[in-house]
Amino acid sequence: MKKWLVRNTDNALAMKLKTDTGLPMLLCSLLVGRGIYTAEQAQQYFNGTELSDPLLIADMDKAVQAIEEAVDNEVKITVYGDYDCDGVTSTVMLYTHLDAIGADVQWYIPTREEGYGLNENAVRKLHEDGTGLIITVDNGVSAVNEAELIYELGMKLVITDHHQLPEILPKAEAIVNPHRQDDSSPYKELAGCGVALKLIMALERDVEGVLEQYADLAAIGTIGDVVALTGENRIIVKRGLLEMQYSENQGLLALINAAGLDAESITSTGIAFGLCPRINAAGRYDSPKAAAELLMAQTGQIAEIKAQELNELNAKRKQIENDILEMAKAQLIADPKAFNSRVLIVCGEGWNHGIIGIVSARLLELYEKPCIVIGIEGDEARGSARSIEGFSLYTALDACSEHLTRFGGHTKAAGFSLPKDKVDDFIAQLRSYADEKFPSMPVMTTEADIEPELSDLEISSIENLRHLQPYGEENNAPLFLMRNCTIISSRPLKDGKYTSFTAEYKGSQFKFLCFGISYDKFGYFPGDKVDVLSNIEINEYNDKKSVSVRVKDIRRSDFTQDKYFAARNFYEKILRGEKTDPRLLKRILPDKENMKLPFDLARKLTSIDSAAQIAMSHGMNYCLFMMCLHIFAEFGHLKLDRINGTMEFIKGGRRIELENSAVVKRIMKSCS
Repeated sequence: MKKWLVRNTDNALAMKLKTDTGLPMLLCSLLVGRGIYTAEQAQQYFNGTELSDPLLIADMDKAVQAIEEAVDNEVKITVYGDYDCDGVTSTVMLYTHLDAIGADVQWYIPTREEGYGLNENAVRKLHEDGTGLIITVDNGVSAVNEAELIYELGMKLVITDHHQLPEILPKAEAIVNPHRQDDSSPYKELAGCGVALKLIMALERDVEGVLEQYADLAAIGTIGDVVALTGENRIIVKRGLLEMQYSENQGLLALINAAGLDAESITSTGIAFGLCPRINAAGRYDSPKAAAELLMAQTGQIAEIKAQELNELNAKRKQIENDILEMAKAQLIADPKAFNSRVLIVCGEGWNHGIIGIVSARLLELYEKPCIVIGIEGDEARGSARSIEGFSLYTALDACSEHLTRFGGHTKAAGFSLPKDKVDDFIAQLRSYADEKFPSMPVMTTEADIEPELSDLEISSIENLRHLQPYGEENNAPLFLMRNCTIISSRPLKDGKYTSFTAEYKGSQFKFLCFGISYDKFGYFPGDKVDVLSNIEINEYNDKKSVSVRVKDIRRSDFTQDKYFAARNFYEKILRGEKTDPRLLKRILPDKENMKLPFDLARKLTSIDSAAQIAMSHGMNYCLFMMCLHIFAEFGHLKLDRINGTMEFIKGGRRIELENSAVVKRIMKSCS
């Protein structure tokens, strides 16, 4: 379970914004929560269309000069990209532009096997091909050794990138990166394709014309790279979504069709889940060339063939992702020590290193603790990690760097490589690091924007929310906290895969849709009071509009989350065999009397979390409840599946003898 937070919106600022703009109060409250306090800021947020002068970015003038000299002197140029969605769209944009102005230009995107960014073999190959100038997009800022080689071979280099800069910068004619300390541009959060877009604008001395031609691809790359959808990124994406509806790019049109998108679903969300995964699939599973060739296709026939190829690659990616996820779960089932550790670490031979990052993110969402997935190929291992706020992966990897050949990333996402024979040592050291530095692990949180009044849930109010789009990083769809909803009825959807329920909120009835909870795990019944975190949308059917509540999380209204997380911490300590406060023994030691309620719940419910919430509502702490379940499992009354969060009651178990219970002995030892 995640810890719920509610954004503390300044109502006085929201009321002033309402007075100054005439906007509805709900919209003003959400804007203030996003850091928009004045009428001028609101005007820019809703209607901003102007990008800052591209020449304000450091070294942009030098990059333009170097490229124009190469074009004028017929020097062969290679646009050198990256294999993800941002890198592919950046490559296509810049190559297409240079080709259109008559440059002698080619493009090159390394495979994942080659690794991220410039590499020696590629540099030598490009030299043999006659390249005189290499222009990087979405990479290059850390390629110090490769840059030296480029100049040793007599070539030149222009770097365009958006990643954080290292202490030592590469040799280059220009390093165009808004994160440079000497950069004077006002917006720093551009994706790689945003920097490439601005380079084209500087080359063309034209902003509007370049936006008209390339904003669609720049929008896809910006969404795919999950950068903040604020400021200039928001302008690029809004314009790109508009241009996409009139795009003449045959490959893009074929990809939209292959993804099953229509005019209404060409949104930032539709792009994020429909187009970006298909573009990324080429680089993750096969070669990124397939995606670039699609977006540069000159005929509809070629585009359809390439789009179908990406569709097939994406289907393979999904299958491989699910296969690795199931193998990871099987490892955790077989090794309770690994599952109970502060950081989940799984490892497998042949796990595709282009996909382990997705699996790591899925494990994080499932188990709400830092997750590391390691794939082994031959003598080399590569890892991808995802984390929660409060546990820095970069710091953790740095503490274990003696075993790593390379690592990089941020606090919540990182990657690394190491020799196969160092994997066990690395895992042991990282677990020791977590045990030493984090006696109590931070918990995963989710933040609601607002607790709505009934008037906020009227159709007219919800329709106003469309002005907040496009949604994305740092501009998410509003998350509402609806407290004390009374369940009226529930029913299964899609053969029980999903759940729908009707509940009363502040005197009015609403239909709630749970796409993340199967009906057999729902665990709530008519009369139960629940709190719901949700997105609110308008559903239109047969020309009739209604409010649709899409549930993101749900729990009983009497759930006390601080007590839950404290008790869960002690529970996990006991499972790891660590010492806990002996004064807690009386509260967490099962006896025949306090085992009655858990036994009754285990017979009726399959969801561990749902049963735990009911037990807590009767005054039982989470740790005691879970210890009871472990005892039932020990004596054959219950199949406890913590990996999937379920339990199955078994008739005919052995007589429970608490004095001989291994679980009781473990509790006693922990509290001794």
